[in-house]
Amino acid sequence: MLQKIRQVEKVFREIDTDVKRIKSVTGTSCPSGCISCCLKPNLEASVLEFLPLAYHLVSTGQEEEVVEKIESGQSICVSLNTMRVDDKQPGCGFYAHRGAICRLFGSAPLRDPKTGKLSLYACKVLKENYATEWNGINAKISAMPKQPVVSDYYYRLMAIDPHLANDYNPINVSILKAIHKVSLAVRNRPQPNAPFGNAV
Repeated sequence: MLQKIRQVEKVFREIDTDVKRIKSVTGTSCPSGCISCCLKPNLEASVLEFLPLAYHLVSTGQEEEVVEKIESGQSICVSLNTMRVDDKQPGCGFYAHRGAICRLFGSAPLRDPKTGKLSLYACKVLKENYATEWNGINAKISAMPKQPVVSDYYYRLMAIDPHLANDYNPINVSILKAIHKVSLAVRNRPQPNAPFGNAV
């Protein structure tokens, strides 16, 4: 399980590097403090992309609190802080461990299956903020020597574990499933120096 998590994290580091490059080329960024995309109820994501978050929660003893929130029926992402706390803007409470969808939306391009043209994978807010520059932004993306496309990252995640990469659910359900899988793996991993036959 840990190897799988490390492989997902490697893909995430590459996404972050490519997203930084895209933003430097296009000049786009989400409005400060905007959480519109995070407020979408029952947003779907895969179990695989939340294994790193689950591992973080289990490793730091935060999984029970998160599980309770999910099981209470919360429909928006359980990671989201919707209130200003200690002068911090509302936003993701586990930003460093967010999923692929959170890293790619508004930041990487999609390829139109019919025309092959690239356009930024973006929300209404972003499109409205850059309405006059939108065609130019997509043209800049198309002119990039290496064009990181959303689907390419998902294919790479699928190569790590096709079953978990295709297990799509509302985001909180995927986080819950990831926590259960990581918790089970952590509880059952062999302990160093355990007597033969008694490894736990």
